[in-house]
Amino acid sequence: MVHVTEVGHGDHLVLFVHGGVQGGIGGGPKNFAGQMPLADLGWKLRLLDRPGFGYSPSRGPDDMAADAVLIADELGAGSHLVGHSFGGAGALLAAARRPAAVRSLILIEPALQPMLAIDPVALVDPASQAATAIIMRHLMSAATPEEFALGFLGGLGSGGSGGDNKVAAEAVVDRDKARELGCSLLRARMASPPDMRAAADIVAAAGVPVLIVSGGYSPGQEATGRHVARLTGGRHVIVAAPSHFIQEDSPAALNETLDAFMRSADRADKQPSSG
Repeated sequence: MVHVTEVGHGDHLVLFVHGGVQGGIGGGPKNFAGQMPLADLGWKLRLLDRPGFGYSPSRGPDDMAADAVLIADELGAGSHLVGHSFGGAGALLAAARRPAAVRSLILIEPALQPMLAIDPVALVDPASQAATAIIMRHLMSAATPEEFALGFLGGLGSGGSGGDNKVAAEAVVDRDKARELGCSLLRARMASPPDMRAAADIVAAAGVPVLIVSGGYSPGQEATGRHVARLTGGRHVIVAAPSHFIQEDSPAALNETLDAFMRSADRADKQPSSG
């Protein structure tokens, strides 16, 4: 069981799945605080706490495939689905389990780089190759879990006025947190590249409206966004932000993008089929 916070009273549901690994900034309401104004636009927000975050108890290391089962269960009879980073990858896997229950799928810089390592088109894209190699590079150069976390987080963009992004800055100050994050990153269970690709194929075949959002600060993230959009049959947009944490850095612009895309998906769903 996972805890879900509900905000708003609209007729259309939006399930939010946050990113990160245990030991980081915790829970749906904290990660998506900037999206609360969407409730005033008529959306009913459902903010999920992944296991080990917020009010949801841990079940061990972070696990994408196990998360996908929980996320799919929370879709109910039908919901828009928004996922960020690690939670974005889990959201794709969940959408593949129940595509008919997904009114639209919006992935904010999803952690789907492993899928691109087996995609022939992405393999000849230098920016994509760099993005898929980033974790291995930090693993090979770090002597401790703390160093691994600091290197990995430092590669996720900068703060609004330069310097470290919010999460990296906190880890630099609190080395115990950095160590905990590094250990969680090393223990995290990613879905396999073939399983990620199979999920993308299911979502594309089902015609789920898909939007991939990146922040424009990293060629690697932009390449990932383009290729994931291609493989899911969706489209890729940039919501300008200085770091990976777009929902916190640029909440108003992201909210406008989310609102417009979800309304478009709802309108398309109401159109009579031709034939």
